[in-house]
Amino acid sequence: MHDVVITGSGLYTPAHAIDNDTLVAAFNTYVDRHNERFHDEIAAGERAPLAHSSSEFIEKASGIKSRYVLDAEGILDPERMRPRLPSASST
Repeated sequence: MHDVVITGSGLYTPAHAIDNDTLVAAFNTYVDRHNERFHDEIAAGERAPLAHSSSEFIEKASGIKSRYVLDAEGILDPERMRPRLPSASST
């Protein structure tokens, strides 16, 4: 049997914060571009359109009003919608 030992604890808060209004604006731009890109497939019933979100929905569904992130720029880029994080080097 192995002994469990807590060797450290801590707290880190990233420098960037994104509120729901900012996140929703980026997401809704992504939705508009996606629906425009796939207009013909959506019109033919081959693909469902994406729907806009709202700050109120996010807060009601998750209770989150704002979140701290490492890379706000990548998350808020409607062409990316995810962070750009450096690869961890394997040593």
